[in-house]
Amino acid sequence: MALGFRKLPSPRSLLAFEAAARNLSFTEAAKELNVTRVAVSRQVSQLESFLGIQLFLRHQSRIELTRAGRRLARVIFNGFQSIAEEIQAINNTTDDQLVTLATTSGVSTYWIMPNIGRYRLLEPLVDFRLLVSQDVINLAKSDVDLAIRYGTGNWPGATSTLLRRQMISPLCSQKFLQDHGPFEDIEELTKAPLLDFESAYDPSSSWPNYFRDMGKTLKTGLRMSSFDSYINFVQAVLDGQGVGLLGAPLMQQFIDSKILVPALDTEPLPQHGYYLCQPEGATYSKVVEDFRVWLLSELCKG
Repeated sequence: MALGFRKLPSPRSLLAFEAAARNLSFTEAAKELNVTRVAVSRQVSQLESFLGIQLFLRHQSRIELTRAGRRLARVIFNGFQSIAEEIQAINNTTDDQLVTLATTSGVSTYWIMPNIGRYRLLEPLVDFRLLVSQDVINLAKSDVDLAIRYGTGNWPGATSTLLRRQMISPLCSQKFLQDHGPFEDIEELTKAPLLDFESAYDPSSSWPNYFRDMGKTLKTGLRMSSFDSYINFVQAVLDGQGVGLLGAPLMQQFIDSKILVPALDTEPLPQHGYYLCQPEGATYSKVVEDFRVWLLSELCKG
């Protein structure tokens, strides 16, 4: 549970204590903070009163941290160090070289990240901020340059360009096919262990509807496991747990390498599409525009 700011000591007293603890000297801490020694001593005393513990043992010519003081000094030093490092990282990142891209976990993992990796080889100075969400992000309010969305292409506040349509068919691992196949027709597939993505956007991307659309009337129940996470769904298919309705473009790398193979010789079924979206009426830096043009040329292939 987050600690409310009102329950924290004053930042000034924490700064004074950290400097005094690091230097083991009120005098040196005062020089570092550009205040008087008395001011540092007063801030440390206020911190001790606030916490109800003694942080320093005060000797005639030196100070020494108590056990509690050493613990607190270590925590505060690490905190200040993290803040300093993050500020430096922010300062070293220039917005004019940054592209903010929003999409889902499945698209980012299986389609976007490999392409961003290739783009970095071409433009090594470009930085990326990737926002991953299953929800439709408001592009303008989220300060997003580009987004890849799945659906019909009609989203308010965005202009959309079709990249690829999703094509699904029964896919499985080679080992699964060796152990359970071959499947000569769709009737045999109804008896196989099937894997289903329960959050699928397209109705025919679920097994009962797929069999219906393929003209198959089910007479018995299906052996089916379902997943609400696309990443887990894909991993289960890759691990050889069953047959999933998958395909290009997200699975193209696994299809090309034959890690995933057709469980059944059938034509892929077209679904909705993946669209490159931009905030309506927005203007872009050259970095964003160059990446957008490149992305269109790469992702529209196939």
